[in-house]
Amino acid sequence: MYTKKNDKLEIVVNPHGAELVSVKKDGQDRLWDGNPAFWGRTSPVLFPIVGAVAEGKYFVDGEEFAMGQHGFARDMAFVVFEQSPNDIWLKLVSNDETRKKYPFDFELQIGYYLEDEDTVTVYWEVVNTGDVTMPFSIGAHPAFLAGPDLDDYSLHVTGAQGIESYVFDNDRGLVDVAAGKVQIVEDLPFIPLSKDLFEAHPTLILEGESEITLRSYTHDREVTVAFDEFPYVGIWAPINAAGEIAPFVCIEPWYGMADTTPEPGELADKKGIQLLPAGESFQAEYKMTFK
Repeated sequence: MYTKKNDKLEIVVNPHGAELVSVKKDGQDRLWDGNPAFWGRTSPVLFPIVGAVAEGKYFVDGEEFAMGQHGFARDMAFVVFEQSPNDIWLKLVSNDETRKKYPFDFELQIGYYLEDEDTVTVYWEVVNTGDVTMPFSIGAHPAFLAGPDLDDYSLHVTGAQGIESYVFDNDRGLVDVAAGKVQIVEDLPFIPLSKDLFEAHPTLILEGESEITLRSYTHDREVTVAFDEFPYVGIWAPINAAGEIAPFVCIEPWYGMADTTPEPGELADKKGIQLLPAGESFQAEYKMTFK
């Protein structure tokens, strides 16, 4: 584990998956602790796909490959290649293991930087080191504490008046674009959180937003996730086998989403996929500001 800190924040990064596993402010952790009673992760990086592919399979030029939900980067060892007192950079390079699931050569770099006293900036760079165009998606999945009662919290969506979500088929892990979008709230810039919300909509998928703030009705701690230019953002809080809603909510900026068709297809045709030419790189960043 690697720890970075400034006067206000302390972060901990696990090189396994390059996962941010703790953000403390004033001695209080603001991320979920990975307790498997609800979810055994904290803030995994989703690569080279976001969500699931239909039947766990996809094609590249007609050749079939298998890949699990959210790809493989979150389960692999990254190497730290640069760090300072307030930032750390890690990378994953394609190898024989990754090529069995994903037949492309790449380098994935992930950086965490304490940009100012209250903000953690997350940088991504994807480099296509091969000689063909590389289709990929990448996404964030940070889980922010919102407990013990999720009903005490809401998500404020900057600039929104009425909020719509793609329909998510939880049984198959696919997005039902044929169903269109559904209205989550009308004439409001915020989403009240509740168990009922996530029973009706297991994953909310919003399009075209750029900033979401998690706020409480009972205290003044909050977190704002800013993600300019990301096409989608997922909102998720799981319900466990006992029927209990998790005491956290994930705010997930995505470049991509789960499959939208019930049968496996070409990866390059997947909704939201990024097509990176040989020898070129893709960069993105998002910020988490804690108050």
